[in-house]
Amino acid sequence: MRPPRAVVPPRAPRPGLQGPGVLGRRYVRRAPGAPLEVVAPSASGPAREGGGARPVVRGGLWTSSRWVPWFVVTLIVCQLVLLVEALSPLRVVVRILAFGMSLVLLAMVPGRGAKHPALPYILGALGFTALGIVFPGTVSPVAAAAQLGIQLAIAAPLLWVTRLSIDAKTFRLTLALLFFFNVASASVGVLQVYFPGRFQPNLSSTIQSQGDAYVRSLQFETASGDRVLRPMGLTDMPGGAATGAFYAVLLGSGFLLSSRRGLARGVSAGGILVGLLSLYLCQVRAIALMLGVCLAAMAFMLALTGRLVRLAKLLVVVGVAAVFAFGWAVSVGGDAVLSRWNSLVEAKPEDVYQRNRGHFLERTFENLLPEYPLGAGLGRYGMPNAYFGDNSDPEHPPLWAEIQWTAWVYDGGVLVLALYPLGVLVAMAWVFRIARKRGEVDDEFWLWGSVIFAYNLGALALTFSYPFFMSQVGMEFWLLNAALFGAWTHAKTLHPHLR
Repeated sequence: MRPPRAVVPPRAPRPGLQGPGVLGRRYVRRAPGAPLEVVAPSASGPAREGGGARPVVRGGLWTSSRWVPWFVVTLIVCQLVLLVEALSPLRVVVRILAFGMSLVLLAMVPGRGAKHPALPYILGALGFTALGIVFPGTVSPVAAAAQLGIQLAIAAPLLWVTRLSIDAKTFRLTLALLFFFNVASASVGVLQVYFPGRFQPNLSSTIQSQGDAYVRSLQFETASGDRVLRPMGLTDMPGGAATGAFYAVLLGSGFLLSSRRGLARGVSAGGILVGLLSLYLCQVRAIALMLGVCLAAMAFMLALTGRLVRLAKLLVVVGVAAVFAFGWAVSVGGDAVLSRWNSLVEAKPEDVYQRNRGHFLERTFENLLPEYPLGAGLGRYGMPNAYFGDNSDPEHPPLWAEIQWTAWVYDGGVLVLALYPLGVLVAMAWVFRIARKRGEVDDEFWLWGSVIFAYNLGALALTFSYPFFMSQVGMEFWLLNAALFGAWTHAKTLHPHLR
């Protein structure tokens, strides 16, 4: 006979669910059908009977993922405040606030975030830029500090956004805020052409200081015979509505492909149409080329991953909107709009670029880089010089950066010229990998990965046209990349039963 088997005592209950993202935490449900809550044993011992465990207070005000959309709201408010004539004396303060908020969040958001792949390269570029403080060309310490502050604020989302637990819903809300604001800006730009002088904000003092001849060069004659500035939208710069038009079309394409409701798709298609119409009226060819690169990249990603139905939807909607909006823009803007856009096809693209921006790129590599191999000093160009610069030293006059590559040479010469673009390429490589995935966690990540990849490619192209990473749009670039990275990382580390 076999000896009786020993009775195995029941296992002690586990102190909590274990797994990625929930180590040492307990999840309870307070009532049938209620959501799971995170609790922990009391300080004096294990959880009390009857579910009396004390809830864990996770962080506080500065740990909320809502800071990402609220930061976008702050940028929007700052942009709108600049249009109020009564607040024009506070212009410098408002511009500082837009960048200063990013620095405040960098200082206040606690914890150590996930490391974005581009972070080491961008921090390296900032470090070499900071060394310029001791260069002879740095005449004004205040302007130098302002330049470093702006550049740190632009890159700061790579640090503070990744410390927050962003979910897909928060990321989508952030994109929706950008989409609706930029659709509004593009729409106001269209109204500024339809009703000359009625929806026109005050012209930037920087533009006015260039003289009447320069201001007239930014005007065109409409089909009705009125002479108007290129649409400014919700900015104070002629042609500024083109930026809103770009975001309206790009983000509208993303929402068009991701939305499952007819109303949302209709709003997305409407935003695409208004954005294209505004872009044609703005006549900013660099933004149009950037948008073309972005849409081509998005179409390429859809084809590469075999999502042919969505590719067909994108091509049909954007194609029809582009043709219809162009005819509409010519009927409103007249021959000036038609001749402006015809210049893109009358000559080779490289010849068009050479006539407009190509000579700046040649001068950067042939003249400026040999002259400033390690940088030209800080605070000698852009907003820091305009607001805080000391240009009294004839040996170190103010500098002008028409394109981002020139600005990188001024910042740190060959070192920054290598590191910063490399960081952008690394960010593109990461979102490219996300765009190729088959929705392991959330079906939308691959789609928004495709959108952000297209946007990154367009942004890189735009560095050949103006100083992209010395402006608010540069900060939005790193914000979107960091938000996507944070949302993806959070979704991957979340316990499966909460995904």
